[in-house]
Formats: sequence, structure tokens, C-alpha cells
Amino acid sequence: MHSQGFSTPRTRTGKSALVKPLPHHISLDALHVTFRSTEAAAANFLPPGLEPVEGGLGWLMIGELSKYSDVDRDQAWRSPDRCNYNECVLGFYARHKDRVGRYSAQVWVDRDWSLVMGQIFGWGKKLASVNRTRCNPYNPAFRNSMPKVGGTVDRNGTRIIHATVEVGHQPTVIEKLPDFGSTIFLHRYLAGAGPQVATVDELLELKLSNVASSPVTVGKGEVRFCGSEDEELDLLGEVEVTGGYLYQRGWTTDALAVALQV
Repeated sequence: MHSQGFSTPRTRTGKSALVKPLPHHISLDALHVTFRSTEAAAANFLPPGLEPVEGGLGWLMIGELSKYSDVDRDQAWRSPDRCNYNECVLGFYARHKDRVGRYSAQVWVDRDWSLVMGQIFGWGKKLASVNRTRCNPYNPAFRNSMPKVGGTVDRNGTRIIHATVEVGHQPTVIEKLPDFGSTIFLHRYLAGAGPQVATVDELLELKLSNVASSPVTVGKGEVRFCGSEDEELDLLGEVEVTGGYLYQRGWTTDALAVALQV
């Protein structure tokens, strides 16, 4: 009897698998802060084969997301708890040979299936409590205007990240987020489980499809990285915040990753 499922746990039917089959259609409501560190600081978070860009440019994103597997779109209304999640990404712009892309160095999520998705592709995810201001324009406290938005990450009872974007009552809107394009670098690592079981250690590149974004609201960003013994955020040192943004985005993640030479 063969076991089935895109991820573990695999069973006869595959229904117990934590991750639904690809492709996944994903949407994001984001708070996004960009910053400048140093090249030496950014290098602490990059795997072999990637080099930091000048100025150690990075970003922090805290967002509310929804994920729908193409094989079970009805899950959106049947089991929204299996589709909705919160996530925080600490990322850096990095160079592989002559190309520059994005690398998500550390990621915190509040669902186990998103955690396992990270193991499959090479996003270093941890479970945490991730929260963000909900910007409902019909809330009487902020009707038609949410001048400041915040996000927090707490892990094992400790506040590790607090970020805000202040846009004011008449915010500036731009067409798209300043970025380095759609290339995503991944580091897929799985330790060998025995003397004859090989360790998986790969640098990958992934392209997303069906990418669409809203106009981007520009504001003043702030971010505070707090001390924690097993997060190593102190390796960043002092960062210079260069921007704050609010936006919505959607895309499709599929099994299209390719291996890169280190």
C-alpha cells in the first residue's frame, strides 16, 4: 500500500499532509520597512554563494496572508483556518555572480503548514506569534484614515521585533515598491540523519508567477530588533531605516526552483 501526500505526514490517502500540493495561490497585506545595515552585518545572514549588496540593504515585512492550493480552492470557505496566516520576513538583497535578488534570511509564521512549506523550499521559518494592525477603513476610530500601522513578533514569550509605518492623514502613493525584481534566492538545508544519509545543502533560485500588486502607500518606517538568545538579531547592529510602505500583493508559488552553483 503506497503512501501519499505532498509533505509529511504521508498516509494512504494523503489527507494528513501538512502542505497541500502545489501550485499555491497566495495573497499578502503587508507592512514593509526597508533598511541599510552594513555588508558585514548582512553577510551574517547569507548562505555560501550569496554576497550582500553595497550597504547591506535589507527589509522587514509583517503581513497577513492567505494561501490556496490549486487542487482544493474550496478550502478557502470550508477551512479558512488552513488558509489564513501571519508572517514576518527579515530579508536582504544579495548577489549571486552577476544577478541580484532577494533572500529571506529568517521568517516567523503562526501556522505549522507554513513552517513545513519553508522546509520544502528553503525558507528558514520558525513558529511565533505575529500580529499586525488591521486597517479596516470603516472602523469609527480611524474611518477612511489609518495614519500609523504597526506589527509585532513574539517568540517563546519574548518580543523580538516591533515595526511601524506612519503614513499620516494624506499619504503619498507610488506605483510600485522599490525593489530588485522577482528573483528569489533560497537555501535548502536538511541535515543527514545517519552516516550513510547525505546532508542536503543547496542554493536555489525561484521565480514567482501571476504577480500583481496594489499601488504602494509610502510612509516613515521604524523597526526595533529586540534581544533574544536564539534569534541572533543583535548581529544586525544599528540599522538605518530608509523607507516604510503599505501594499497588497498576490502571486503563485509552484515547484519551479532551480539549483545554482555555489
